[in-house]
Parts: sequence; structure tokens; C-alpha cells
Amino acid sequence: MAKPPILTLTDITLSFGGNPVFDALGMTVQENDRVCLVGRNGSGKSTLMKVIAGLIEPDQGNIFLRPGQKVGYMDQHPDLSAYDTLGDYARSEIDPIDTYKVDIIAEGLKLNLEAPPKTASGGERRRAALVKIMAEEPELMLLDEPTNHLDIKSKNVLKVALSKFEGTLLLVSHDRDFLQGLVNKVYEFKNQTIKEYAGGINFFLAQRKINQLD
Repeated sequence: MAKPPILTLTDITLSFGGNPVFDALGMTVQENDRVCLVGRNGSGKSTLMKVIAGLIEPDQGNIFLRPGQKVGYMDQHPDLSAYDTLGDYARSEIDPIDTYKVDIIAEGLKLNLEAPPKTASGGERRRAALVKIMAEEPELMLLDEPTNHLDIKSKNVLKVALSKFEGTLLLVSHDRDFLQGLVNKVYEFKNQTIKEYAGGINFFLAQRKINQLD
């Protein structure tokens, strides 16, 4: 018997201050899908990620997440919580997360876990959030603009790590090079709804007859 989709959104409607964000939006994500959300800034990509993560309640509609699925979510502007947590792991003899995995990923992303958290830059906070989520290995990983503040080498390390990730990936990104070969489905946000493109980023660009993402 086939497993149900890992995530299904049906008729999601949401407004802020009387301004519509989504109008009867629907989306289906299968197990092990690699999905990218694209569209102009302000079109609702980050908001939808928060809806899926359970941080925003839609006005109407249904969200089905397959029972038992662990979800890892990284906000577009991570705070210090992930950095603080990783620092605790690095200093603890009993780690909730495998220390080896943390160290390897942190080294690749050039993150110093011993640096005082109060001095962490935006880029360091993003790296910490990425290390924590990838080391925890959730079944569904939600990443909002994961390559912001990363140099080319760190982007490549992240791309390799995500390529080896055995779960389901849903991300927001404008980075065409990063997305090439990484995603197998694209959802474009436009006019308070989304359209599915059942192919990678090059397929999406060819279908839309454009060369770059907004």
C-alpha cells in the first residue's frame, strides 16, 4: 500500500490586515521530494513556510502532515537559539545530537562553536541554524533562504550535505546555481496562489522562458 504524501495543504486562505496573502492555496509534497518555493519578494513564500511549521494559523484550509514526522525549520532571520544550543552540545559529555556530525558540518560551514554567542553575526547565526537542523536529521526540513550570507565554498558544502539528506526538503531560494541538481519540483507564487512545475529549476526556467529567478 502506497504511503500518503508527507505534506498536503488544501484551500489555504490567509490575510493580514485585510490584505490577502493566499487564496485557496493547495500543495502536495511526497516523501523524499526536493521542493523549491520561488516568486517575487513579498509573494508569501516565507509566510507559507511559517504556516507549514505551525507558527502561523491560516484563516481557512487544512494542513496534513503525516503522523510521526519530525520537522526542522530555519527562519530567514535565525536568532541565537541554535547557536546557544550547539555551544551546549559542544561542551556536554552527553549530547542529544551526535557530536561528530555537528563537528563535521560546522567545519564545512566554517562555524566556530566556541565563539561567544553575543558576537555572532547574521551569517554565523544562519550557519548555526543549518548545522543544528542537518545534524538532527528531521524527516521534513524547511529552509528559508539557506544560502544568504554564505560564500561559494560554504554553499557547496551545504549543497552536498542537502544532496545526501535522506528526508524531504522544502526550501525558499533565489540562488539558481545552488538549486541546480538539488530540487525536483518547483512551486511558483503568484496572485495569492501557487503553480506546480514537476521538474528541477532548469525545467521551471525553460517553462517560464526566463533566465533568472526573481
